[in-house]
Amino acid sequence: MTPIEIIVLILISFSVIKILTIPNIWMKYVIRPLYSKPKILFLVELILAGIVLFFLLQSLTIVQILAVVAFGALLTGMTFAWYGKETISWAEKLLKKGIWKKAWLPILIWLALIVWGALVLFGVI
Repeated sequence: MTPIEIIVLILISFSVIKILTIPNIWMKYVIRPLYSKPKILFLVELILAGIVLFFLLQSLTIVQILAVVAFGALLTGMTFAWYGKETISWAEKLLKKGIWKKAWLPILIWLALIVWGALVLFGVI
């Protein structure tokens, strides 16, 4: 198996487990424990994102990767669409607190990826 196939196998495995698990059980044994330690979760996800990006770049361009990210964002948006009121309330709460305080690194990573993608897309690099 290639690294990308292993990544997909992990995604499929977690997705099947999540879909087949009763939501309360998933919340109690997966979500709450993970999100109760946000700094550790953030660091683990940052490292995993870097590893996944490294392997994706072995066979895809940043433009292709960003196109797949757009697809994933649309699927995520479809889920959030059914929870419009809750999403707006949550987003407004985050904006009042100042999103840059905690999310500055992911925002900078997004900006770097977007600039990189634009430079490649328009043939600058």
